[in-house]
Amino acid sequence: MSEEEKKCLEHLEGKNSRIVIEDEECKIFEEGTEPPKFILGFTGAGLVGTIVTNELIKQMDMRQIGYVLSEDLPPITIFYEGILKHPFRLYYSDEKNILVSICEIPFVSGAYSDISRTLMDFALKNGIKDIICVQGLADKSFLPNEKEVKIFAAGEKKAMDRLDKYDLNKPPKGIIVGAEAAILNECLNNRLDGVVFLTPANPQIPSPEGAAGILEKMNEVYGFSISTEDLVEQSNEIKKRLLELAQKSNQIHKQQEQGQGQPRGGRLYS
Repeated sequence: MSEEEKKCLEHLEGKNSRIVIEDEECKIFEEGTEPPKFILGFTGAGLVGTIVTNELIKQMDMRQIGYVLSEDLPPITIFYEGILKHPFRLYYSDEKNILVSICEIPFVSGAYSDISRTLMDFALKNGIKDIICVQGLADKSFLPNEKEVKIFAAGEKKAMDRLDKYDLNKPPKGIIVGAEAAILNECLNNRLDGVVFLTPANPQIPSPEGAAGILEKMNEVYGFSISTEDLVEQSNEIKKRLLELAQKSNQIHKQQEQGQGQPRGGRLYS
């Protein structure tokens, strides 16, 4: 690789994490365009963030532009149809001017702040102002059904002012924890317009229904045209597949935190 080619890999450093942008022309977004909206989804209650971002990537036909590296991510490899994938990836839609971050594995405890600072540093350097997180509101007693899904929103005042005209529930008081909380704190610290869309979800049960509700609200607010029919119709199959992946990831995650080491060999999960 030539020195010029090496410069095209943009490394944005945190203390324990960094973003690697793979772009041969050293450009991420088209010159003269408005900064993209940045949508972030992480593994959490109901896997809502993972499901939402996966649907956006798939239905907007986004291209992968890079990935996030961190010493605080457990050593788990993701692959689809035999092709290895970075578990924490960045995608971009040239047509829609949307940037999406998807992370398919859980963080090690205490990693949220470092990774969120790296992500928001990337946003600031690229002139991005609109930061949108999606998260399930953990409720162990919650059982998904066919009734209307409740969608909540919380965020920085300027961002929430723009959402006033939409039918969104605003929790009067509460706390948000995890990666999304760290992202929103960085938004406050750096005057970014951060907002999070929330829906109740059982931590033990993937919630395609909740993800579909958030996607429908995002269609209304941001003018997306994401179909949610397959999510609802195939909810049982999606739940089984995602729950198995989450259980195996959490098992390895807990073993690592408890210092038990990693299981030998490997297993395949379809």
